Amino acid sequence: MSLRDAFRRGLTRLVASRTPKLSADEASLQKPGASVPDGERARAGRWLEAFEAGRLTPPRNVRDAAAWDAYWTNHLDVGPMEQGFSDMMSSDPTLAGLLVDRGTRTVLCVGNGLSSEALAVALLGFEVTVLDISRVVAAFMDNILTNPASRLREIPGFVVASDGIVRVTGDGAIDPDLCPPIHRSTAHTPRRGGSLTCVTGDLMEPAICPGPFDVIIERRTLQLFAEEDRGAALEALVGRLADKGTLISHQHNGGWRPGQDRRHYARDWLQGHGFVFEHAAGSEELAGCPRLASLRYSTG
Repeated sequence: MSLRDAFRRGLTRLVASRTPKLSADEASLQKPGASVPDGERARAGRWLEAFEAGRLTPPRNVRDAAAWDAYWTNHLDVGPMEQGFSDMMSSDPTLAGLLVDRGTRTVLCVGNGLSSEALAVALLGFEVTVLDISRVVAAFMDNILTNPASRLREIPGFVVASDGIVRVTGDGAIDPDLCPPIHRSTAHTPRRGGSLTCVTGDLMEPAICPGPFDVIIERRTLQLFAEEDRGAALEALVGRLADKGTLISHQHNGGWRPGQDRRHYARDWLQGHGFVFEHAAGSEELAGCPRLASLRYSTG
């Protein structure tokens, strides 16, 4: 069962039972635990209808910006519930510790989509850039960040500059309840000093967001490339990475079954290009290795 099929099954039960459940629309991204509107069950039904019609299926041509615009518009039409479920599945309380241990300052989130991950990482105090091919993504982020009613406005030092860059100026902690719940950790709580920049463009164009970045995060993006094109896509990402950089790559394999090999598609390529893998490195090696790959793998 794929991640989306699991989400579909849960929504099917929701629609059948008419029992309210929390969603991850813009309000809950800004205020974890917010109550569900009365129309949420109807929205779940619209999601199922759009899913069955194929309107929520990623484009076959991953470099077709117009197709991605249509894809994300379809998701927004029914509410970004699926992305909220995906964020929940991707949440990792150890991520902030890894970034800190690696001396991270700059982070590039590639193919971020409607995820709250980039915002959450920025509110951990890092300088984050989002690179997505869809203009709809940038508009969605802008709507959240510039909304005068957003709880983000309660964060001390939160400023949206005239150039569109969001900065959280000053020092000190941020109330976690004002931040997206993804990657929440008691060891590394949100703090001021970070920033968020949104860029629209094709990751295969090296002049766009050239870096170098201390960390690059891509979740279930490069796996959408044709197998013969993934090497070039990895080259494009690694070309933006600092000499002592970290690549975080998340693959989801919904077709995996117990007993089958669980091997990340990029492992051989990265090993051949001198990367050390996070789970194979000791603490000293983790802090000092030139290039680190943190491979995340999910199934179901």
